Amino acid sequence: MKIQIKDLEFSYSDDKVLKGINLNILPGECLSILGPNGTGKSTLIKCIDGLLKPQKGDIKIDGQNIKDLRREQIAKKLGYVPQSSASLFPLKVFDMVLLGRSPHITWKSTKTDQNKVLKALKMLNIENLAMKNFNEISGGQQQKVIIARALAQETDILLLDEATSNLDIRHQLEVMDIIRKLVDNLGISAVMIVHDLNIAARYSDKIIILNEGKVAVSGKPEDVLTKDNITSTYGVEVSVSKIDNKPCIIPLKAKYA
Repeated sequence: MKIQIKDLEFSYSDDKVLKGINLNILPGECLSILGPNGTGKSTLIKCIDGLLKPQKGDIKIDGQNIKDLRREQIAKKLGYVPQSSASLFPLKVFDMVLLGRSPHITWKSTKTDQNKVLKALKMLNIENLAMKNFNEISGGQQQKVIIARALAQETDILLLDEATSNLDIRHQLEVMDIIRKLVDNLGISAVMIVHDLNIAARYSDKIIILNEGKVAVSGKPEDVLTKDNITSTYGVEVSVSKIDNKPCIIPLKAKYA
């Protein structure tokens, strides 16, 4: 399933956040979106998911304009994982993940839906949490539950807005390994906002860097994550080497005007 973004612009009141974004996301591709805080990364993800309506431009999924799709149709194509998710109700973890099956359920859940939930919980290694209250588990565990909910949704595209930011390094790698395997084995697409440049370098097929609402640079990790690109975007001097043929970035010092 292919996503085409053309001339996308979005503003909050008079503050233009996205400025003429053009981007193609291919099936079986893991794309990381990088950039300093406040450059429009989360806004772009929310526009792709239809949560925000851009003032200009088009987003198409396999040729269908997202403007013409109902919410339930979008939910069958796109699985969205926010930065965090709080529940106002004392839902069990199993029921929280079962919500991911909502686009596929016409009346009530079936044994198939329940098995999909169990499969997603096992993939994230949190099946032991199934009967616990979502609000009573740790923030990191909650985030893995939300990722499991998106996996249970069984869409062709995963949108992850800093989905691993609440996880320690071991669980970050665990979740990223799962996402990478899904992309490789099922041919789905993953679009991820990532702050850790080394995580992006290790797991991405393609990287874009947003800066001041525009795509500053895009391409393969080794072409994007260069000393010059990182310094000009983040204002940080770095050392870039290679490990397993992937860029490895070591921050050295901040540059001050």
